[in-house]
Amino acid sequence: MLCILSMIFYVKLVQWVVPQILLKSDLGTIKAILHDKSGCIVTDKKGIDDTLQDQFCSVFSDPNCPDKVSPNFPFADVKSPDTEVQVTKEDILEAIKDIKMDSAPGPDGIPAILLKRCAESLSLALQLLWSESMKTRLVPKFYKMGYVSPLHKKGSKAEPVNYRPVTLTSHIVKTFERVVRKSMVTYLETNELLSGRQHGFRTGRSTLTQLLNHFDMIYEGLVDGKDTDSIYLDYAKAFDRVDHELLISKLERYGFHPSLISWIKSFLSNRDQVVVLDGVQSFIAGILSGAPQGTVLGPLLFILFINDLELCVTSSTVGVFADDTRISKQIGSLGDCKLLQEDLDSVVRWSRSNNMQLHEQKSELVVHKHKPGDLLQELPFSPLTMSYTSSAGEALYPSESIRDLGVIISHDLRWSQHICETVTKARSVASWVLSVFKTRNKDVMLTLYKSLVRSILEFNSPVWNPIKIGEIQAIKGVQKTFTSRISALKNDDYWKRLKEMSLMSLQRRRERYIILQVWKILRGLSPNDIGMKFRETSRRGTMAITPPLVKGCSQRNQSLYDGSFAVLGARLWNVVPAEIKSLRTFQAFKEKLSQFLATFPDNPPVRGYSCANSNSLLDWAGARRL
Repeated sequence: MLCILSMIFYVKLVQWVVPQILLKSDLGTIKAILHDKSGCIVTDKKGIDDTLQDQFCSVFSDPNCPDKVSPNFPFADVKSPDTEVQVTKEDILEAIKDIKMDSAPGPDGIPAILLKRCAESLSLALQLLWSESMKTRLVPKFYKMGYVSPLHKKGSKAEPVNYRPVTLTSHIVKTFERVVRKSMVTYLETNELLSGRQHGFRTGRSTLTQLLNHFDMIYEGLVDGKDTDSIYLDYAKAFDRVDHELLISKLERYGFHPSLISWIKSFLSNRDQVVVLDGVQSFIAGILSGAPQGTVLGPLLFILFINDLELCVTSSTVGVFADDTRISKQIGSLGDCKLLQEDLDSVVRWSRSNNMQLHEQKSELVVHKHKPGDLLQELPFSPLTMSYTSSAGEALYPSESIRDLGVIISHDLRWSQHICETVTKARSVASWVLSVFKTRNKDVMLTLYKSLVRSILEFNSPVWNPIKIGEIQAIKGVQKTFTSRISALKNDDYWKRLKEMSLMSLQRRRERYIILQVWKILRGLSPNDIGMKFRETSRRGTMAITPPLVKGCSQRNQSLYDGSFAVLGARLWNVVPAEIKSLRTFQAFKEKLSQFLATFPDNPPVRGYSCANSNSLLDWAGARRL
């Protein structure tokens, strides 16, 4: 009881020192006028807040939707946890440690820095508080309020629909959410209850692992003489439309302890949100649906809600990253097209029965042909026999390209468009940096370049790693131009600048990135969805087995396959010495790998070498063996 009173004292103290800290801070600023639902112009702050609140509330799903159906997938064939979630002082301290120091406070005004600096003193009080919460299966109403700050996405700033909500919740409840989430994830992973196709919000999985899996299927289809058709789905406000009743039913089927389910039910119910702008609040609105934004548990609850989507797809491959969903299938006959259409229809039915709004008119089709010049596919009747339709009978026509998890994928699997847009974006950011920051100090410029510019050039690069000299040069040009603006190095040539700044060339860094990903696959830190195989040797350690050449495959398809991660990753991995490959920690492997790569020249080789036009590690390693 004394610890509970101490916790209350700390809360009151902070609220006295920083009264209404959120209301007096600039959570968001909207200088433009807004249009309300009737099209009238709104200019006053309270009216703007209320208009945005109306917009954010309009996306909630109807709890009484007549189309929704209780989940019918089988109950998990595992033994549920025997006890409820236990909260220890050590759990609380670990959860507080995960809070970022600069995290914004929630509605209670308690900043992250207070919890982190006073963690030891507050941990027992928090333990007792949340142990009692779990025991009673109740979450205090005080901790179910969210302050919403609108963030402009794109389009006209006068339209409320072009803003998305960013929600702040209390760090006190987030601390316990971390404890609950850890327990839930352990149970799910131990019993392998999560779909292997879900790559969002999961340790060891990312946009990179999802895309690598997708492209491995495409490349395998090419060398097998098959097309690959991919249908990209668009869910409207998927996170905000999670039906709480259906979610609780699914948690029961996954076998979670009844006490935990009751606690989550309390956590989800009777939640409120208020829009805060420039010290002005909107009206308070109840949250009718959704995985709670601004919470720790929200993302996990969302992927559990859509976890059974894969079960309705029987013949195709589902790729999911959070709510970004695609269904793909290798096409070798008209029968395969029919099977993909049936799976698309099943996904539509799943969406309706789960109270999720699927924008079928926004679905996109991308066809990767193994024979781009096939004359039969150019005939007028071809789209009628090998096309797909929505539930309303509208045909899906193939797109030239699509943006998939930040990577532009073209129908012919060329990367020129993606590289062009990536270089353009990186140059734009570099120009902004050079115009805003007047200093040309080497250390400052290097920090800005690494954090703001280079990250753009390397995002998911193992997927689209270029092999054409022109594309490699275009990417290199960004780094070359930026480093030339550093005062102390402006008279040096490009390769000398890299050496002075201890920078690798971007080509060498991309290859290093690929090797690091192979190590994660080998050690089980990333899923081996692409089926990489390894063998142990006495002299060269763990070797990756390079996929063999495919007989009867066209030169185009074989070249594409040779540039895939499965092939290139295996070849690059086999260059690494055995003593480095055997390292068990990622940090140690990364450091030793960088030291090893530094032993190779990182500039175009001189005339006479076999790699006269390349700076690839593979060519340098081959030249060294000669």
